[in-house]
Amino acid sequence: MRFSLIPREVKFHDMFDEAVGVLTRAADSFLDMVTHFDRLAERGAELRKEEHAHDEIVERIILQLDLSFITPFDREDIHTLATSLDDVMDNMEETAIRFVSFRIERPTQEAIALATIIRESCVHLAEAIKLTRTMKDVEGIQHRLREISRLENEADQIYRNTDSQLFANPPDLLLLIKLRELYGWLEETVDACKDVAMIISEIVIKGS
Repeated sequence: MRFSLIPREVKFHDMFDEAVGVLTRAADSFLDMVTHFDRLAERGAELRKEEHAHDEIVERIILQLDLSFITPFDREDIHTLATSLDDVMDNMEETAIRFVSFRIERPTQEAIALATIIRESCVHLAEAIKLTRTMKDVEGIQHRLREISRLENEADQIYRNTDSQLFANPPDLLLLIKLRELYGWLEETVDACKDVAMIISEIVIKGS
């Protein structure tokens, strides 16, 4: 039997590409849900399936991390990146649950704008993570990360404006409570994307 003293590197990049593929697909579905606002229960169930699929990939990454001697970048960074991507997916799914359960008549334009920012942020995250495979296009990665920062600032402004408008012209009290919670979850999902971007930035700094 042939035996190698050099352990085979687990394809972490492949698994991360798989994870962000699920994440961007879920972000597309989430934006469709908020924009079209139909078949909410069905769309919510589809997002739950995506969340379970993403969980399975993250669990695989962490398991392989425990079993591997060689990793493409720091073990702690791999673990943090995987769990932070999971936070984005979890927040998105939690927001979708509230769109289903709150039974509002229709989403506001601000909610649609925030859902669009979430989708765009996930696309930038996916592209940045794919580029870490070779680290040959650091400027390309940094461009994606700057875009996420810009989108997060835009989301903050939308969130502040909507909060101000809700109290300046308050709707029915129950609707106010529902909208504030929805906006809060949407904004937290964008913040989770920014957290992932910061982790990628640290990985790039260490690897360059």
